[in-house]
Amino acid sequence: MATTGAAEQRHLALQDLMDRYLISQADEPEAYRRVALHEGYLKAWFHERPRWRILSGRGVYRLERMPSQVLFHRGLPRLRSPLSYACLCWVLWFAETLVTTARDWFVISELAQRIATVSEGRFTLAERSHREALVQALQFLIDLGGLLLRDGDADRWVAGQDYLGEPPEVMYEFTEMAPRLLANFSYESLAVAVTADHGRRTAPPTGEEAPPLTRAWRALLLGPVFWKADDPEAFAALEANYEAVYRDLEASLGWQVELTSSFARIWRTTTARHAGAVLLDLYPDPGEEAEERHTRYLFHPILLLLGRCQEGVAAGRWSADADGAVAISAGELQDLLTELRSQHRPSWGAALGALSIAELVTVVLSEMRRMGLLRGPDRFGRCWLLPAAAGIRGRYVTRETGARRAPEPEQPQAQQIRLF
Repeated sequence: MATTGAAEQRHLALQDLMDRYLISQADEPEAYRRVALHEGYLKAWFHERPRWRILSGRGVYRLERMPSQVLFHRGLPRLRSPLSYACLCWVLWFAETLVTTARDWFVISELAQRIATVSEGRFTLAERSHREALVQALQFLIDLGGLLLRDGDADRWVAGQDYLGEPPEVMYEFTEMAPRLLANFSYESLAVAVTADHGRRTAPPTGEEAPPLTRAWRALLLGPVFWKADDPEAFAALEANYEAVYRDLEASLGWQVELTSSFARIWRTTTARHAGAVLLDLYPDPGEEAEERHTRYLFHPILLLLGRCQEGVAAGRWSADADGAVAISAGELQDLLTELRSQHRPSWGAALGALSIAELVTVVLSEMRRMGLLRGPDRFGRCWLLPAAAGIRGRYVTRETGARRAPEPEQPQAQQIRLF
């Protein structure tokens, strides 16, 4: 019985590290205790498979997830623009430079000036949108517990509003866990990320060297779907070692691996936390309200759109390429969403239904990319539905409830069927 209990604790500890940005002893004492108790086992597990490190400090743990492919949509959704994400990286770089000054506090004007100097024109104080991006990154760090707001009003600084005749200023202080948020990427990886086409069909390698099976483990654990076309060599290694990987993951976490001819993915058991996020990530980031992402009804247009795409493939309007992807223009997807919106908007909730068609397209396509169902659009406006979308469709089922009442739509149903 004691052995079973220890195994369950290790399962939970592995999940704790993969599900959280940080594990703080102050905020999550049980999760912290599990990781501390099994730290040796956890370090060995991640080193032998994806070759990831567990970073530790006083009262904090973090799993450093190094990808082997550049997946631009798998970052931090709450940071609303690439510049916000870049600001987060610059702020963490600035935190590292403060170590030499023997202080952990700073004012925002000092930080902004340093970023403007090193950014080579990508960030400038003169642009309000740039100042907003920096404040978004700082607020994200506050919500993670890596930063404290000591004095001042960030909104006033963004607006450039003087206070009592003085320029606006804001004081922050880094906490002890800020260094644990740093990631040790190689310069080659950063160069790939800067120059790569964000809308390309397949994900380029990051430049982080790793054996094929290690890259396969990374692709599976980072998820949501490992597409063969992204890394054929790693996929071949997974196929050759599938039985061992399947048994390993089932024994370690109680999860299962689905392997097809064109993609692989992990299915978490129903007892796992976040099991409701198998199809959609419905959980907000730290400090974010779920309503801000319209997640309650977002799966409606996504599933319905996939159903329409299936009909188009069946009718010969589109066809799959050798890798199982179906090329569809962004304009065609917008036309389909426009039609679906006109027919079903009352069933999508007030927040999602209030979006303009342009906003709806942005939200839907962004979420489909995060789900591993879509790539693009590229600079020519081309998108690709990936093979994982083949088994998903949605439709409204009407049910007669009486002779005097009109049919009422039920919840859309996800069906596992062959699409392409």
